[in-house]
Amino acid sequence: FEGWVESALTSICEGQLGMAAAEPEARVSAASFARWWGEEGAWMAAGFLIPLVLSFGLGYFLKTQAISSIGGAAGFGLVLSLLIGVPLMAYGLVYSPWHSWPAFLVDASHTVVSFVAGCIVLSFFD
Repeated sequence: FEGWVESALTSICEGQLGMAAAEPEARVSAASFARWWGEEGAWMAAGFLIPLVLSFGLGYFLKTQAISSIGGAAGFGLVLSLLIGVPLMAYGLVYSPWHSWPAFLVDASHTVVSFVAGCIVLSFFD
């Protein structure tokens, strides 16, 4: 199984990078992936904090704008997502070496949906 995972990860990296990883230190192995995942476990906690901070920010702006209706909250979330969220997601498109439109569209659509849904849910609370 480990050999299959190593082969799959290497194929993915070679395809994404557009180059053959012939050097041993450039190859992705299951062991190095597991070591990376263990070392980067704290990033998972940071990933939890991001939506928490976002929800507090959306709630704050909903409160300052006195928006309490579902339609108003959805519109407000859409405007915020298009003015703030989607441009932030565009950094990956512009600065990554792959310039992946599909990845950008996935990130942008998830951002729009999360902003709109978050504002709608937060509009139910005072």
